[in-house]
Amino acid sequence: MSRGTQNLVLLLVGLSTAVMLVKGTYLNYVKPGLLPWLAVSAAVLVTLGVVSVVRDLRSERDEHEHGHRHQPWLGWLLLIPIAMVAFVVPPALDARGATPAAVSAPQRRAFPPLPAGDAPSVSLPDVVMRAAADSTNSLAGRSITLTGFTVHHAQGVDLGRVVIVCCAADAQLARVHLTGPAATSAAEHPDDTWLRIEGQIVPGSSHADDGYVPTMTVTSVTPVDKPANTYAY
Repeated sequence: MSRGTQNLVLLLVGLSTAVMLVKGTYLNYVKPGLLPWLAVSAAVLVTLGVVSVVRDLRSERDEHEHGHRHQPWLGWLLLIPIAMVAFVVPPALDARGATPAAVSAPQRRAFPPLPAGDAPSVSLPDVVMRAAADSTNSLAGRSITLTGFTVHHAQGVDLGRVVIVCCAADAQLARVHLTGPAATSAAEHPDDTWLRIEGQIVPGSSHADDGYVPTMTVTSVTPVDKPANTYAY
């Protein structure tokens, strides 16, 4: 690859990153907290790319003035997949693309109290962790509201959410088993249907034999629109 092609690749990577930041599609790859670092990286790459390309164009002009022929940039084909990243964005991971969370025996500790209210909204990963490790048993007897997508399996249906720590490469699937009369309504929806569910976590349902996946007795099921950012953190 010629130096000119390398500089164009550098510029295009920076521009592609900037486009993803403006469109918000970077959230399909990384967590929101990395936005400032991505913005700085895009600015640096674009600046270096522009400076390098301008320098190469001046050098090429000087070579032509002295009668030298510049070889064609045969590596330009490499620019096509890089450009496509900015305009053809893969969807965010769903249940098919994330691996089930591998949970070892958690260290029990005190969690903060749940929000006040009859059925406060709680993140699904937080519920999974509370059910497995909360020494205060904050979920006991409390109705809560969870939002996630349906995951069917041989034994029934789960409510799931893809959790990422840093980026999509470390994505894992957090799940809650659904039971009770209203769970039948959830099971009627196909995989990856987004639902808002109210109910209570069954005490003692999170254990090592089932990978610390708790069970929720469902009292209400409401279909909701797929959120713009489908990941949980």
